[in-house]
Amino acid sequence: MKKLLIPFLFLILFIFISCDQQSKINITIEGDIASPSFPIKIQIPQSLDYEVKFFEGENEIKYEKNGSEYYFKDLKEGKHTLRMEIYKNKNKVSERTFTFYYDTTAPEIGFLNIYLKSGELNVTAASPATDLSRFILKDASNTYNFNINIKIPLKKDIGTKNFELYAVDKYGNISKEKIITINTGEDKPPKILNDTLKISVFGDTNIKLFDDWTKDEDLKVFLKTKDGIYSTYTMSEILDDTTDDGTLLVIDNGNNITTKKIKIEVEYSIPSMPSGNPKLIDYSVDTFGWDYETDIESYIVETPYEYGWKKEVETKAAYARLEKANVAMIRKKSKFGTLSFPSQPTIRFSGTFVHLVRNILESSNENLYLPQINSEFLIGGETVLGKDSVVMVESGSILKFVSNSKLVIKGVFFIMPGPGKSLINGNGEIIVDGGIFIASKTIFDKVKIIGKNAKLIYLEDSEFLENSDLISSNDFRICLYNTIGYKTQINLFNSEEIFIKESTFKNIVMNNVNMLESIKSVFANVEIENLSKAYIDNSSINTMIQKNFSWSKIVNSNINDLNVENYSRSVIDNSKILNIINKGSTVIK
Repeated sequence: MKKLLIPFLFLILFIFISCDQQSKINITIEGDIASPSFPIKIQIPQSLDYEVKFFEGENEIKYEKNGSEYYFKDLKEGKHTLRMEIYKNKNKVSERTFTFYYDTTAPEIGFLNIYLKSGELNVTAASPATDLSRFILKDASNTYNFNINIKIPLKKDIGTKNFELYAVDKYGNISKEKIITINTGEDKPPKILNDTLKISVFGDTNIKLFDDWTKDEDLKVFLKTKDGIYSTYTMSEILDDTTDDGTLLVIDNGNNITTKKIKIEVEYSIPSMPSGNPKLIDYSVDTFGWDYETDIESYIVETPYEYGWKKEVETKAAYARLEKANVAMIRKKSKFGTLSFPSQPTIRFSGTFVHLVRNILESSNENLYLPQINSEFLIGGETVLGKDSVVMVESGSILKFVSNSKLVIKGVFFIMPGPGKSLINGNGEIIVDGGIFIASKTIFDKVKIIGKNAKLIYLEDSEFLENSDLISSNDFRICLYNTIGYKTQINLFNSEEIFIKESTFKNIVMNNVNMLESIKSVFANVEIENLSKAYIDNSSINTMIQKNFSWSKIVNSNINDLNVENYSRSVIDNSKILNIINKGSTVIK
């Protein structure tokens, strides 16, 4: 009896141990799609101690293993259910079944566009495959991965270059190659893509050119009309041309020539400034609007950033959303691509404002509201308003400097519009140090405004009295709208954009300014040196000196004495100039 009992106990113990081992094996299987290059992930604890086999029915399935990744081979496309068996010491200790789809279909390259432009191979590809991962482009020495398009620089005259293009899906299936062959010794004539030539008031054009090896800026372009021949440098002269058609001639670096008959459209003025822009926005609202007009291409919404102003939104609608910026300006964009003057700034209340109940304005990093009922506000010593502060001054307020004090603006300082005029006086300085200063209906009496890396100085419906000046250095945008200063000195140095509209000033000196636009304004004396581009329209100037600058256009204006020096180019259209002193420059009337 004992001899029979002992083997029976061993059998019971073996079954118990086997069942215990199976119950302790926790198997995790991830993935329901596989391919020859895409695995099913299987986590088996202490997997080094186990032998794993896979079966489909009675057929054992071959696989390759990399860690917990199992790559199955020799399966057909479609749904498969596998049985996984786990062995230890040649004894099966666990068994699992799982189902997945086996994908062996490679993606197709359904669309392919190849062209050579300006010495770059441009490849655009698409595939109807919904599981596409990327495209691979190979040459003899390089491999490039891209999603939709890619540009690869090529050298001219190095023989024939061959490329192989593949599509790859996210399961690692690779398409058949497409061969791309480029003959780098072939140089085709340039192409003229547009049928209409649009010339703006600034002389800018919409000429769209295409050449295989020559860059657009290196192409030689000429326009021939019945009245003359123009290059890209003299294209602005077409404003005085009476023709509405001509012939474009383009020459590339290989001396290949292309000609094309083309219609000519001319824009003689810049767009008007957007209207209907609200002055204030509640901090809880991020949508604002303006009056819609049909004669424009789009509206540009610009916001300040560290170095000036940037395009935030371009829209054809008469509204936009701004979630972060506290200040925005709107500009129209014409169908010729010309931008209007910036609009009145839109100000957003950027949070809780502290009402200033004392009559002394002190240094602060808070948002302040200065109500007219508590003015006049005294500014003593050096008052610094931090870069995160927004200060709103109610219309009709009085700010008075004490003992040659200074107001330093690093954030936003806004003197609001209203029925009354505000007054700032008292032998002081407003220093716009990297901030934004906006003043509407403000009188400056014995006050100097000093720009110091300002993002914006905007003065509207304001007046400079005697001993009040504007001195700007390294500022980005200065807007002077409907503002007068009969005895005011304005010095602008290293500024990016100057806009003067319907204003009157005594002396303006500009040095190293990128752009000046002036409309319907009156100046006694204007001196411009090292300026990139100037546009003066419907303005009257007693004496104007232009030195060392690239381009200016004077239209519908009156100037008594015009001095043009040092290889500048000045285009005068429909204007009355009594005396012109021209020293080695190009003046076109």
